[in-house]
Amino acid sequence: MEKPLIMVSSVTYAMQGKELLQHYGIKVRVERTPKNALRQGCGYSLYVPQNTDEAETLLRNSGIKVLGRIERSRKP
Repeated sequence: MEKPLIMVSSVTYAMQGKELLQHYGIKVRVERTPKNALRQGCGYSLYVPQNTDEAETLLRNSGIKVLGRIERSRKP
């Protein structure tokens, strides 16, 4: 099973993104970006288990710099 993470460019954007998504009723959690995905950015991502596409659109439209998305395997 995969775990969708939206990578952002700073810890500030991660915190702002979390607040924004919670305001819209989207479940979200700030997590460390897996080391194998760290090519750029601060190393923080937003875990959004549902409505990930909607969440990413809201973030981008609100000026939060999204670096991309990754899927991480969940621990069994």
